[in-house]
Amino acid sequence: MNLTDRPAPASAVAREALLLLITLAVGALVVTAIVFLPVWFGRSFDPSLESFQRYLAAMGNYLGGLQQGRLGVNPRGRPVNDELLQATRRTLELLVTSMAAALALGLAWGATLATIRRGRTAALLLGLSTVVISLPSFTMMLLLAEAVATITLRTGVRLAYVQGYGLDGHLILPTAVLAVRGGAYIARAVQVAQEEIMGQEYIRAARAKGLGGFDLWRRHVLPALRLPLLGATLGAVRVIVAGMVIVDFMYGWGGLGRKLLSVNSEGVVAAGNAEVAAGAAVILLLIFVLIDAVGRLLIRGAVPQSGAE
Repeated sequence: MNLTDRPAPASAVAREALLLLITLAVGALVVTAIVFLPVWFGRSFDPSLESFQRYLAAMGNYLGGLQQGRLGVNPRGRPVNDELLQATRRTLELLVTSMAAALALGLAWGATLATIRRGRTAALLLGLSTVVISLPSFTMMLLLAEAVATITLRTGVRLAYVQGYGLDGHLILPTAVLAVRGGAYIARAVQVAQEEIMGQEYIRAARAKGLGGFDLWRRHVLPALRLPLLGATLGAVRVIVAGMVIVDFMYGWGGLGRKLLSVNSEGVVAAGNAEVAAGAAVILLLIFVLIDAVGRLLIRGAVPQSGAE
């Protein structure tokens, strides 16, 4: 009789579903509490009982509408569901392309690091991954936009657009910023995992039989990388989502980041209209926790069963 350490699949799904609902409920409450803080303190910083009551009323009205599927209203009093759904589509387009590019880049980058290990090329790739992970997304965005603009100005060759939305040259710059950071995260995880795999007995046996190079990597190393690659991809999603809001805002992509932030009359970047910003934040939260829940289920399913007779 085999005793498994893993819960049954139905039990795992039920637990993830419950965790998802709790996370969404708590997250929506926290987001609403933060976004509506200006209602409490006001422009003159007067946290009186009356303003606190207005704050609670505004939160209650918004959360009540959220339970009925209303994501809020704009300053003109019109529902913003369609507006936010369009922004969500743009955000998902950017997320999917960035993750696909990050996965391919990170796998190749990490495998190269684990294979070379020494020499100038390895030092360069390792140092580059450290720099990329350390740099904030907005810094990379500014540097790349400046580089592209300079090249276009001096050569007349437009490598990419530096502002705006479009599934063409407009997609290159924001995808590059997000994918490079996510790819660097995946590369580090793949490097560590592959170095451990290469020391296994079955790899030495395959080499003794004359298998090497890309064939060895494809037939033996890549399948063994499945589990660590899943975990690294989940971590890369967190990195990309964390940087997406500011990249979206700075690039003018028109996604949820643009709805969440705006420039006020004093030229300061701040939360936009309270209900629009809250709706955008709630959708971002939903996207993140859904991906995180699916990722955890995939990782749990990929872990080999352990048991005893």
